Amino acid sequence: MTCRHFSFLASIMVASIAFGQGEVLRALSTRPVVERGQAKDAVDRIFIYQNGTQEIPLMDDFSIDRTRKRNAQEGDPDVTLDQTIYRLEVGGISTPGMRFSLDSTFRRTVDGAEPPVTTRTPLPSVFVTVRDLSVYPPTSQIVEAWPAYSILDSLTAPPPDTTFQTSPALIQDSLLVYGVAPAGGTYVMNDVETPLILWEDDDVYINGTYPVEPPTIGVATFDGLARTGYPYDFPNYTSYGRADKLTSVPINLEYPASDSIYLSFFYQAKGLSGDSIPQLGDSLLLEFYAPLEQSWYRVWGIPYVDQAPFQQILIPITQSRFLKSTFQFRFVNYATLSGSFDHWHVDYVRLGAQRTFNDVRLVDVAYMYPEASILQTYTSVPFARFEDAPSTAMALQVQEKLRNLDINDRFITYGMSAVNEDGGPLTNFTNGVNSSGNAASILTVDHAINSAPNSFVYDNSPSTDAAFWDVKFWSNATPDINRYNDTIHLIQELSNYYAYDDGSAEAGYGLNAAGAKLAYRFDLIGADSLRAIRMYFNPIANQPPNTPPYDGSFLLTVWTSLSPEVIQHQNFSFSSPEYRLDGIDHFVEYALDSTIRVEGTIYVGWTQTNTAAMNIGFDRNRNNKTKIFYNVGGSWANTSFNGSLMMRPVMVSGVDPWAGVEELNAEPGALLLYPNPAHDRVRVSLAEGVPARSTIVCMDATGRVVASIPANSTLEFSTGDLANGLYVVRVNDANGLPLAQGRLVVQH
Repeated sequence: MTCRHFSFLASIMVASIAFGQGEVLRALSTRPVVERGQAKDAVDRIFIYQNGTQEIPLMDDFSIDRTRKRNAQEGDPDVTLDQTIYRLEVGGISTPGMRFSLDSTFRRTVDGAEPPVTTRTPLPSVFVTVRDLSVYPPTSQIVEAWPAYSILDSLTAPPPDTTFQTSPALIQDSLLVYGVAPAGGTYVMNDVETPLILWEDDDVYINGTYPVEPPTIGVATFDGLARTGYPYDFPNYTSYGRADKLTSVPINLEYPASDSIYLSFFYQAKGLSGDSIPQLGDSLLLEFYAPLEQSWYRVWGIPYVDQAPFQQILIPITQSRFLKSTFQFRFVNYATLSGSFDHWHVDYVRLGAQRTFNDVRLVDVAYMYPEASILQTYTSVPFARFEDAPSTAMALQVQEKLRNLDINDRFITYGMSAVNEDGGPLTNFTNGVNSSGNAASILTVDHAINSAPNSFVYDNSPSTDAAFWDVKFWSNATPDINRYNDTIHLIQELSNYYAYDDGSAEAGYGLNAAGAKLAYRFDLIGADSLRAIRMYFNPIANQPPNTPPYDGSFLLTVWTSLSPEVIQHQNFSFSSPEYRLDGIDHFVEYALDSTIRVEGTIYVGWTQTNTAAMNIGFDRNRNNKTKIFYNVGGSWANTSFNGSLMMRPVMVSGVDPWAGVEELNAEPGALLLYPNPAHDRVRVSLAEGVPARSTIVCMDATGRVVASIPANSTLEFSTGDLANGLYVVRVNDANGLPLAQGRLVVQH
């Protein structure tokens, strides 16, 4: 992983969710998306995505992702090269080597007289069509140009000499235009199969963890992050403007206005992620496309509002300019463009005919939130400890929220199923029935797990050292217009760690005091061997002039008691937060200097050495605040925030699923240190090369700089005088900003 991105992150203003005494909870700044690699040569490419036309009625409740993923590349079976567009053209002809000057060039002829006489004759000009390949379709203009060379013809010393311009104004370039065929797949709506893809772009984030009491289990979230998961504008933390869009594919709307066509949707501002401050400049808009005019029209909008329940909006479509066979609509938000701050959530979009202004009825029963586990207290426990006490580890029951969106009572049954992915029978239970008093209501439904009548406990006999269970919660109400939101699906992992969190960060948590301590309580099922702590640090911006998050450093610490404070283990070597940019919610493992035996109650966490709020991921959907403790002034206190830290103690195990995760130093631009461990010398390498005037800095466990040398031609430095232990090596650019860093072990 490189640190180059964080020189930008360090300059972005963060809108905080809340502050406590010495602790801070802040909005996310990035949500990195893993992109398929594109070709890295100098050739420009564009991919034109074709989409099938949808027919009404249509709907999307975002319980599945129906956006078109715009990550095609050469060689895909559905990708064809349709056109090559050249930048320069003369007389209808383009050749690869075309180069021209925008100023006159000349032939200079020198005769043999005494003194010599020089005659300058302009070379013939041509009219060149110049296309702007940075936009599609390219725009063009015609300019007068001359050959990109001059000729010196000395009659006394033939042949003539030709001097070519090294940087002519016009150089040939090309754009490869690829066509991407429509995506396949179908979506069942009212028991009728329709094309799966409804949205032609993927700027928004489809998720089930950001909103508050959504109509159904998924929403489309609009914020200030581009489709890559990075801010639209990194360096300018006050930048504001048009951000995400969600554009429908073409829709056949060639109907008379008398057919009473309406578009409806639900919306909510803010939610569990983003900032907490309503900003009047931010807004959510709805726009309609008039195909014959090739123009978009704003038909609805709302300024940023405070937290409120989802509201349903109905928009009639009556103008003939929209009632065409290739109609489209799109949602757009205006937001702060430097991070994931200003959130809007859209749910349950419906477009159909024969509707009325008060057509708010949805004949649908849906789950509202995803689930992470059916264990007691934890979302995961070590496989071996589960086997020691399976009944103790299982939850007695879990509660899920089920919403009847209909204005009438429905007869609803609900239950669960589970199956071990390593084999074994499918277990299925009907856990309850609700038949009255549920119209337009949210139902809290109880699913019995390890209690009567189910008394269900995971049977891991088909598994060895790790088990994965496919668990589903289902509901049934007939009729029902959408079956996708009737089921919650989760994978229960039992391997080598304890976890409270659901694996999704809605915010970043940090302490902003040097010497601050963070401790997370775990009540272990039995004795075990603790070898590491797994943590997710979300790549988040900081508010200048605060210490940047990537400058944070800490000592992994394990306590057996906080009152009185009893430290069982503390690393001698210090660690620094690693912010993975290769995907969302990716954990990093931090090893203890030595494996320790643990049992009973332990607290895992850190003691930090500076004021950097390092922004560990904070899950706001599962509340374990009573397990989170911090100390910034000599005494321990519970956190003031509801949620769970994304911090997981890892035990010794015969099988470790974590071993399949790629190392960070495999990423492009990562800092490579070799040999590592080092004895007397170590060499430094960056995949992208080390820029001139860079500096190599080595820091010990206290954060003290023990070596700082200019990056020389060999990129080596001596470790002979360094004590055994773990060090952080960082490469800084000419301005002192970090380019990359890595861990170095010195062993003599």
